[in-house]
Amino acid sequence: MKGEIGRRRRRVGAADVALVAVLALALALRLDGISWGLPYSFVNVDESMVVPRAFAAARGHVNPQFFYYPAFYFYLLGAVYLLATPVWWVLHQANFLAQGSFVVDAGPYFLLGRLVSAAMGTASVYLVYRLGRVAFGRPAGLLAALFLAVVPLHVAYSHMAVTDMTASALSLAAFALLLAAATGAGRRCLVWGAVVAGVATSTKYNLGLLVLPATIAAVYACGGEARGRVAAGGRAALVWLRLLVMRVYLPMLLAFVAASPFVLLDAGHFLRDFSRQNEIMSRGWLGFENAGNGFWFNLSVNLTGALGIVLLVLALAGVAWAIWRRTALDALIVPYTIVYLIYIGTWKELADRYLLPVIPLLVLLAMRCCVEAVELAPRARRAVVFGAFLLLAVAIVAPLTATIDYDRSLAGSDTRALAKAWIEGHLAAGSTIAVENYGPPLVRMPDVPFYRAEGRDPAAFVVWRLALPAPGTPDSARNVGELRRRAVDYVVVSSRVYERVFAAAATYPAMADFYRQLDDQAVLVREFRPGAGERGPVLKLYRLSDGDR
Repeated sequence: MKGEIGRRRRRVGAADVALVAVLALALALRLDGISWGLPYSFVNVDESMVVPRAFAAARGHVNPQFFYYPAFYFYLLGAVYLLATPVWWVLHQANFLAQGSFVVDAGPYFLLGRLVSAAMGTASVYLVYRLGRVAFGRPAGLLAALFLAVVPLHVAYSHMAVTDMTASALSLAAFALLLAAATGAGRRCLVWGAVVAGVATSTKYNLGLLVLPATIAAVYACGGEARGRVAAGGRAALVWLRLLVMRVYLPMLLAFVAASPFVLLDAGHFLRDFSRQNEIMSRGWLGFENAGNGFWFNLSVNLTGALGIVLLVLALAGVAWAIWRRTALDALIVPYTIVYLIYIGTWKELADRYLLPVIPLLVLLAMRCCVEAVELAPRARRAVVFGAFLLLAVAIVAPLTATIDYDRSLAGSDTRALAKAWIEGHLAAGSTIAVENYGPPLVRMPDVPFYRAEGRDPAAFVVWRLALPAPGTPDSARNVGELRRRAVDYVVVSSRVYERVFAAAATYPAMADFYRQLDDQAVLVREFRPGAGERGPVLKLYRLSDGDR
């Protein structure tokens, strides 16, 4: 008896050590290079949309007036800024929430947002372990955590102050609660699972599909109660409707609204932005117009890139295995994953980040399949275990290599920083410069007082922001003659925009013509291309005026 207890303790101890090692690996991969590019949002331009709104929320401007994303992440990051304010005062004797502090050096704000994402990404690794351990056993949980720790797409977005990792962690937390409810933990876990699902939806709208596993969990959790009410004379349809509304739909809806209250308080603005976002999703945008079938593109390009072909095949086998096994977690995961993939496959905007909510689930199903397949052959256990080990070793190579390459790429200079330095050193301060997205982060004239208050005197410019092209939306500013009429001296364009325009030139004929006009009618002053050890887009600086002013 004592020997058995000792062996069990050793097994538990070894498993705990393995889990800590996996979490340490996950955190290390997500922290490596996390400050690269600061104080600018070079790792993801969406940071420059998200972080300023979180900063505004911390300053009391709680209506984001921007509903392409729901608001919970703005409030979460804003709360982090509020918590950091007294620490910042002790360290720097300065107000962390002062507008000038953000304008002059946004680096600390971006960094805090990235650290939140790194923490949420690591939490996701732990949560997928918990799901696997509870539903399929500790080996499946540990393997799922290990593989998710090194998935390059997951690691990359854990470096970015954007909504994706927080949404991923919340969705996994919702699954953990819903699984507990489905396996007998009671209605409290079901309601809390619905609440967390609502908050996840308030981080990314597409996670509203969590209503599906929440409904399935309610069928498991409330089946006995529903049968009792029907036996007492209730109508089955009304009984189930009442239970689902009170235990799932209403808690999820209230949590969504509580975490993004201005979807109601500023409903007109919300409906306009939400409709516009859905239009973009349905017709494609900047390079995805000719991607073809969305489901096949996600499978052959996005999922293959995120997981590697071997792990993807294992994930698909895991889905088939789950359909055969039909445990409670299978019933929650498989319909959700299939419906989610079909849903986003109907979009024409096919960015790989939209797969992040299901990647942990696919990894978990893959690892569970491998572990349980080994158990099917007890007589040839050693050979099967060895074969499974070799297969998993091969499967982890592609994602781990891609992740290491990504972390290594977060070093050296970016062409946008190089272009900024060259422009400040060679162009006359006060020049009017039109700049595309993914262009150099130039200091604008209205921001000069904030810099001077900090004792700085940077070269500043009148900066025109060229809006990103949108199908069917003409932009009069993208015309050389119009820019000259507006007294614009220089134009900076980025390959991350013009290459995508030319990839769908028939959709953006006026935009494509604008770049041709620049080549024909303007003077190419300088081109910034990434050299050895550098990264970033190709930037082209054109002069429109007769000379420097």
